[in-house]
Amino acid sequence: MIDLELYKIFYVVAENKNITKASEKLNISQPAVTKHIKNLEDQLGTPLFIRTKKGVILNEYGEKIFLKVKQAINLLEDSEKEINEVNKLHKGTIKIGISTTLTRKYLLKHIQSFHKLYPNIIIDIYTDPTKDLIKKLKVGSIDLIISKFPKHMDYDLNYDKIGETKYVFVANKKYFNIEKLLAKDIPNYPILLQNFPANSRESAEKYFKENNILIEPRMNIASSNLLIDFICMGYGIGYVTKLYVEDELKNNKLAVINTNPDTEKINFGIISLKNNVMTNSIKKFIEHLKTN
Repeated sequence: MIDLELYKIFYVVAENKNITKASEKLNISQPAVTKHIKNLEDQLGTPLFIRTKKGVILNEYGEKIFLKVKQAINLLEDSEKEINEVNKLHKGTIKIGISTTLTRKYLLKHIQSFHKLYPNIIIDIYTDPTKDLIKKLKVGSIDLIISKFPKHMDYDLNYDKIGETKYVFVANKKYFNIEKLLAKDIPNYPILLQNFPANSRESAEKYFKENNILIEPRMNIASSNLLIDFICMGYGIGYVTKLYVEDELKNNKLAVINTNPDTEKINFGIISLKNNVMTNSIKKFIEHLKTN
């Protein structure tokens, strides 16, 4: 097994060409330095220095070892500088798994404000299906996932809540006169839903089943963004994640239709590996999400 401490002492002695100076820099006794050098020479089976009255100089074998050790030390110093840069938030990369819709409706504004504070930190976005993002997270290909929390939590993962939303029925002005939609009356209206296996579709089906409602949707749409577009155009009442239509609600393009009984509430936030050490960049980004 390589004793790195011996090579460190060897390097300092070779740099200073003097046992006494090396012992002062290493803060160990001169006899200890001499002993360590002898141990290294014994381990390698060859002398490394030529002893002179003025000090020591490297012999042919010592020169070869010195060049290799110097390269290794330079690499270690470069790595240390790079880590310090990351810790000081001067550079770094954060790899985030998230859906396209959640990126557009939630994350983009946070990335924009974070980038103004830390312009040299790169953020990579991965929009694979959730099950694939979980696999990437577990093998370290991404640092975290931002998502609605699943009903069944994975024991190997942490779930750090940063907000909550709910599934809601929304519609455009054509339906604004509906003050409250009773569950039993939902089949009387054209209903737009996202296709399976979308979480909103599973939630909608659960709501209909719990309230003994039979629904034949007017439209089944793959993309949540397209679903919102069709709802805005007045094709019917849609069942969506409220977080995804905040802009449309603020601009009065859509309105929430309150229902009796109420619809399902959901938490969303950061999913990460348990016992995983996070860089300062990731910690700072999570802090930014929670406070902005």
